[in-house]
Amino acid sequence: MAESRTAHEFIDRLARRLAENGYAVSPFAGDVPGKLATKRGHSAGIFLPFTDFIFLHDLDEAWMSHGDELEALHQQNRAEGESHMKVPRAMRYRVPNTVTFCVSTKPVGEELVAVAQQNRRLRANTGEKNSIYLVDLSTGTYYTQGREFDSLSRYGGTWDSDFNPSNRMATLLTTILAEDEAL
Repeated sequence: MAESRTAHEFIDRLARRLAENGYAVSPFAGDVPGKLATKRGHSAGIFLPFTDFIFLHDLDEAWMSHGDELEALHQQNRAEGESHMKVPRAMRYRVPNTVTFCVSTKPVGEELVAVAQQNRRLRANTGEKNSIYLVDLSTGTYYTQGREFDSLSRYGGTWDSDFNPSNRMATLLTTILAEDEAL
């Protein structure tokens, strides 16, 4: 791992990779550091439309040491993603997927890891999906809730990873992180 790499450089590289994968990337509005990557698509041909909102945060610029701070940031990102949706939650066919992606060159504490690993499974009629990725460049590790398994998986069946927003995001981001020489 390249120890001299900053969280900002890592985020810039990730933003470029997301842009190569069809995401529109823009800086946050105002004085808030970070970037937002968005993409609209379908998980199954013309069915299962989604909108991904990936919020890229540099924790070195806005250090947080408590889990409630990370959760508050994630809830703020969820509200921002929600503000882009025109249809009320209960009536949605297009599901927003909000991802809070935080990068730090400093070691992250257990509280932050616990929040990132919290189960955020899609529940019926919630009208949205969300997850947190926490990258610790000092140790070359990342934390998230991991892939989700459905009832079909228990019986030997499989779903294409694109059907589940968290799994689609986990596949994309894990691939990008694996290809990055910093991790």
